[in-house]
Amino acid sequence: MMSLRDFGLGKRSLEGTILEEARALGDEICQQDGGAFCISQMMQNAVSNVICSIVFGCRYEYDDKTFKELLKAMQRVVSAKLVEQLALWYRPVSILPGVRQPCQELKNSLAKLMDHIKERIQEHEETFNPNDIRDFIDAFLLESKQQETDDSPTFAEQQHATIVYQLFLAGTDTTSTTLRWALLYMILHPDIQEKVQQEIDSVLGPNQEPSMAHRSQMPYTEATLAEVLRLAPVVPLSVIHSTSNDTTFRSYNIPKNTSVLVNIWSVHHDPKLWPEPDKFDPTRFLDDAGKYVKRAEVITFSLGRRVCLGEQLARMELFLIFTALLQRFSFKLPEGVTKPSEEGIHGAVYQPVPFMMTAEPRE
Repeated sequence: MMSLRDFGLGKRSLEGTILEEARALGDEICQQDGGAFCISQMMQNAVSNVICSIVFGCRYEYDDKTFKELLKAMQRVVSAKLVEQLALWYRPVSILPGVRQPCQELKNSLAKLMDHIKERIQEHEETFNPNDIRDFIDAFLLESKQQETDDSPTFAEQQHATIVYQLFLAGTDTTSTTLRWALLYMILHPDIQEKVQQEIDSVLGPNQEPSMAHRSQMPYTEATLAEVLRLAPVVPLSVIHSTSNDTTFRSYNIPKNTSVLVNIWSVHHDPKLWPEPDKFDPTRFLDDAGKYVKRAEVITFSLGRRVCLGEQLARMELFLIFTALLQRFSFKLPEGVTKPSEEGIHGAVYQPVPFMMTAEPRE
């Protein structure tokens, strides 16, 4: 955590990096020349480059062949079905009919991602300078070298590769998927998109780039993003935790070392908390004066000591990239295309159904 913060995680020093990727993404959209396109891979590239700048100390161009293959492997991992994930941990499942081949594909994708990460770590080891810590990989190497004389070092090679893999994967797909949900809702609700753009115009105009300092001046935009996070939590069952002691919670006795999952989806869709919970309605987060009201019941990033360590970075990316795109383009459903469903696809990450869109440059 200290190293991630040193490299800007959650700090405004990362705004420039995020805005650079927002500009690159906008330029890539312009190349579609008004035609229908799918934004999935472009969005993955833009968001991934932000975490790459922290972890690897570099960014990738959109046409980089190696990076395209990595993004493809990443998409295969996050779209894995539950039975495929189970097969990784419990081998007998992998022999079930229809599971063997997709499970092998999943293993190949995981191996491709891990091999690339280990190659980058090896490159860093060969050029390592303890007086010039360039990124997170270098920071981990420095700590591991300081522990070389310890009897039980905790900063080992496999841990290094695993942590970088988790940062790379989690730092890319959850945020890029949330941004795709946000654009889908703008396409399906053009009246809300127009209100967001009116607010952007009133605060930023056509040329001023967004900053996190503008967020408090843009309550409707912030409310819109909050509603995206509520309605489409990309990790609806959080991640697995474990009880450290015997615990009683609301009359349920939970033994020590029990695996526990938090059902974020049920909280976000509870009709007692959210009237018409399946309706996309940003006004849930606005008071009578039109000011943004934070709701504690939105727990997209979990809560407490195990809250998502990338929350602040994710919120920065969501606000800056979403605002920059809607300042520059109006997004619409292509003519003659069936209206995409708001019902997503459940997997390792809750994703929208693939959809096509058009982007019209704004005057």
